[in-house]
Amino acid sequence: MNPTNDVIFVKGCTNINQLSQLTGPSSNYSSDRMTFFYNPPNDSQIYHITCEFLNENVDPSSDHTFYYKLDDKSFYQITCRLISHSLIVQFLNKKIYGIELRQGEEQHQDYLTFSNGQKDNLEYNLKEFIFNRLAQKQINENSNDNNVLATCSDVNDKTFIVHPKL
Repeated sequence: MNPTNDVIFVKGCTNINQLSQLTGPSSNYSSDRMTFFYNPPNDSQIYHITCEFLNENVDPSSDHTFYYKLDDKSFYQITCRLISHSLIVQFLNKKIYGIELRQGEEQHQDYLTFSNGQKDNLEYNLKEFIFNRLAQKQINENSNDNNVLATCSDVNDKTFIVHPKL
């Protein structure tokens, strides 16, 4: 694999309005959807992750999408959006301190780099994280229904289908 061809440029989330929209009330956790920020090991990039029970809609603004099968009845679509570091700083300052602060004279980034290695690392680390979250949710739902607790096998036995966004 040629390292220069390993990197692509993706739109990512590079402005405060986009980030506010991603984190707004309509994006909150529900029974069929969870959203969170994620920084996988061995990657300095920050991602906004959306995990939702599979539907036919694919988010055209996602930088990477893959699918996760928890069991025979539960199939999830995982969409990943890169978030620039400078945007995280702007967002935190705006939300926590109520100020809009841009550091220095840094240029606005329209595109972020996203390598195949980052995609592989992101998927690898999200598999266990999401499996544990969804399995725990399923166990909690089953115990709330007074059913027998579900048993879960190793994450490596689960099916992942990858559809990279180019």
